[in-house]
Amino acid sequence: MSDFSEKDLRQATDEELCALSKKGNDDAFSALVGRYIFTVHDRASGYYGSGIDSDDLTQEGMIGLMSAVRCYDKDCGASFRTFAWLCIDRSIISAVRSTLRKKQIPSSSIVSIDDWDEPDLNNGSDPEAVLIAKEDMNLLNEKIFNRLTDFELSVLKMYLGGYSYSSIASSLACPVKAVDNALQRLRRKLK
Repeated sequence: MSDFSEKDLRQATDEELCALSKKGNDDAFSALVGRYIFTVHDRASGYYGSGIDSDDLTQEGMIGLMSAVRCYDKDCGASFRTFAWLCIDRSIISAVRSTLRKKQIPSSSIVSIDDWDEPDLNNGSDPEAVLIAKEDMNLLNEKIFNRLTDFELSVLKMYLGGYSYSSIASSLACPVKAVDNALQRLRRKLK
């Protein structure tokens, strides 16, 4: 079975090619890649515009395919195709989520919660944009000071100040879970 010819590899099922690939048959793996490369491109194309280069998305999909080959068990009740699609999708989605988590707000646009008084009217901005910014700031201030408890406000100030969950917890003499819960509540309240 390890001496498959090129013709045999083209006629082999995905499950057979997967089994051969697990045994180290590079030709079988190449045949699987040839069958699934268009699927990987198709799956990756659904995430274009997510902040990741299209080639990187395709590469993540190929990593998912390799994972599918490595982890597939024919006794699991699913076809290799179904399992491969799932692994490809999960790999791409994981990369997108990871990238979105790592996106940083430019430090030049961060404003301390205590400095939210008035936008600068002398910076040559469009008067309409300044008025809209003032209204948005007033609404946010109203939400913050009317909806949040004193504890949530303290947690928010420290969190925006760059403190870690554990630092906030020790400063406020509370468990880390209480800090996490407060941040979750205030996110819902400020939507």
